[in-house]
Amino acid sequence: MTNREIAAQLNISPATLSLVINNKPGISAATRERVLRDIEAQGFSCLLKKVKEASKSNSQHSEQNSICFVVYKRDGKILDTHSFFLLLIESIESYAQRFGYNTLFLSIDRRNPMEPQIQRLNALDCKGAIIFATEMLDDDISYFSAVNRPYVLLDNDFPHMNVDSVAINNTLGTFQAVEYLVRMGHNRIGYLQSSNPINSFAERERGFREAMASFGLTLDPNHVFKVNYTEEGAYQDFRKYLAMHPSLPTAFFADDDTIVAGVMKALVEVGISVPHDVSLIGFNDRPDYAKSSPALTTILVPKYAFSAMAVDLLLKRIKNPGLIQEGQHSYKYRIGTELVIRSSVVSPS
Repeated sequence: MTNREIAAQLNISPATLSLVINNKPGISAATRERVLRDIEAQGFSCLLKKVKEASKSNSQHSEQNSICFVVYKRDGKILDTHSFFLLLIESIESYAQRFGYNTLFLSIDRRNPMEPQIQRLNALDCKGAIIFATEMLDDDISYFSAVNRPYVLLDNDFPHMNVDSVAINNTLGTFQAVEYLVRMGHNRIGYLQSSNPINSFAERERGFREAMASFGLTLDPNHVFKVNYTEEGAYQDFRKYLAMHPSLPTAFFADDDTIVAGVMKALVEVGISVPHDVSLIGFNDRPDYAKSSPALTTILVPKYAFSAMAVDLLLKRIKNPGLIQEGQHSYKYRIGTELVIRSSVVSPS
């Protein structure tokens, strides 16, 4: 059986199964224990062997020359759906090893008391931390003022705060999407907006509106549809919209590939062809949707470059501790995106 099939049998997501068998952070201790019990009860001995090997490997790592990768969850609605950090962990580990650093892992959950979790981070014998901050909002930053070592925030920018960060260039990505749709002949372009309030999605909305204006296009308010971030949620929400028989644009840009997948299913169910009636373009180039039908045109975030920049910035801080004294300037980097053309966009008929 494949891991995906095993995950379905255990009634968990493939991402959760991967976290358990590789001894990675991102899930609660209770969930981890329950999954391990189910694995043992159903006789998946090969997985138990992997769990033991991963645990042994992690325990053998020297913390003396380590960095820590911290997954921050505010409510888990984004990370529990598609664990983008799983795609970054391997590249962070391999890149940090080039400089002689092991990578430790820690999960911090806003829904639990924060002080003991920050103390746990401070107790680790590591040189610094990369904090995966996709779900982090401005008011979460104050908790990390007690961290006693340098840290870099990944996948969030916090432009009004003096903190080091590495983020996606969302403005570039949305411009690339709109530019391609315009080049293909679309001038009635709609927006599939996530209902989840994270900074990256807010930036994509601003970037999309700016890109539309730069091409002299007006965004029709009736062509903005707010939907749930999950594939199933987006499908259910858009089915409700379609039941009201709204006018549709010739193309949609979406905050994330996950949303596109749900909307595409809803459109096809009511006889609307994708891409011949409505073209769709997403964001993030999630692997599952490269093989959808039609294959999804999207905006790629170069994950290795994303990870390497965060490690480089953190090591710069570690090697130059004087740079992090109070009052010193912060570094903020943006990683460029790339348009990936597949078959979900065609010229309007």
